[in-house]
Amino acid sequence: MSAVQRAERLLDRGTFLPLSQDTAGTPLIVGSGLVAGAPVLLALTDGHVHGGTVGVRESSILAGLLEHAVTGRLHGRRPVALLIGFDTGGVRVEEGPIALAAASAVGVALARLTLRGVRVAAVISGPRGCFGAPAVMAALPDHIIMTADAHWGLTGPKLLGGILDGSTGDAEALRATSAAARSRNGDAHAVVADDVDAVREQLHGFIHSAPDPQLVPSLEERIARGAEITADLQARLQASSTSLQHETPGPRRRRDLLRYSFRGQWKPSGQVQRCGLVHAALGDLAGRPALGFIIGPEQTGRGVGIEEAAVVTDMLRLASRSDGERAAILTFLFCQGHAVDFAQERFGLHRALAECLRGMVAARLRGHPIVSILGGGTYGAAYLAFAAPSHRILAMRGTSVAPMAPRVLRAFQALRGRQAEAETSAQLAELIPDIHMVESVIRLPRVLREELTQLIATVRPEVDAA
Repeated sequence: MSAVQRAERLLDRGTFLPLSQDTAGTPLIVGSGLVAGAPVLLALTDGHVHGGTVGVRESSILAGLLEHAVTGRLHGRRPVALLIGFDTGGVRVEEGPIALAAASAVGVALARLTLRGVRVAAVISGPRGCFGAPAVMAALPDHIIMTADAHWGLTGPKLLGGILDGSTGDAEALRATSAAARSRNGDAHAVVADDVDAVREQLHGFIHSAPDPQLVPSLEERIARGAEITADLQARLQASSTSLQHETPGPRRRRDLLRYSFRGQWKPSGQVQRCGLVHAALGDLAGRPALGFIIGPEQTGRGVGIEEAAVVTDMLRLASRSDGERAAILTFLFCQGHAVDFAQERFGLHRALAECLRGMVAARLRGHPIVSILGGGTYGAAYLAFAAPSHRILAMRGTSVAPMAPRVLRAFQALRGRQAEAETSAQLAELIPDIHMVESVIRLPRVLREELTQLIATVRPEVDAA
């Protein structure tokens, strides 16, 4: 079915009302209607159109819909839920860094909705299922439904099955991202037949099982829950005999960016964790509590995985336990994207990154000033999970940002029988208007101090978020 046909069949008969006239030629439709008599908003991507990919235009429309979920009225009432249908191959590669930034802003807004108690359900279906950065967004909703033939993950099975990962075949990669595997791992709440009535039944149950609004978890509780989820995913990964685990590199002599970037004003004062690509530390910055993350640089090109996500969410949990002055959060992000690895996909890397995203957004809502510093290259879901929720994003001149890491993009283009396009190698952070470019490492300490001083003076908790 097309997205419009699915919308008309999933909602009560005759109640679908398009909310945007700007979707002609795009894979996205947005609208409102009734489910079992209850007003809802919905957005559906159509895999038959541009592979269901999300670009700047689609992200703008989605952002408006998410805002409507908070402030809008349907039939004189606030919508009781937002329903999102995912049939997408990811962020539109041809639109480059601007598309990734726009889609990431939608991911941040969606995480914010879940933290504010807005009920969200996802349906993952269609010939493409859900891959790329949208796979992280699809892990955020309260209730996730997959049709039995759908697939869900960060890296497409054909890329994962030998082209990039080299550890397994297409068939095994397909099984790892299948609805059955997602159900066993606890990623999907329900798997149903690819049938309108089966999906409608699930949506009816979701609408009628609304929790008591007084029981909406606090921001601190959501951060702690995210740490529990990623710790559980990490334990499963480590316990699996088939897991292709990556050894944590031993101590390396390298400049401590936290000390260097603050000219001696940074002093470790709490827990320090090192795992894989992550070095995380609680400290004191010019008399104020701070949490620092250094993610990367990569040594083998493997990207960030479940292990790194577990460290990030656990350190966010520790930082959120204080009732005093909110710790500033500083993230130096030099990783080349997420890990392309069969075991990481199987055990739910997309879900781990979703909890990083939600934890960062929750920290922002609590009033933690957040600054990210990009260097080298930052791609896809890594940008979404670690940089997008920041108040300020700085980037060293020459840093690249794109929906796919270069080696993944080359493999993707080869799979499609395309030649690598020259412009895809020059997708620079400076093309994103909201990123503040830093001309050199020498200037970084001064720029960073100025940005933090301004944020500390202006950032306050968003009290309506709890």
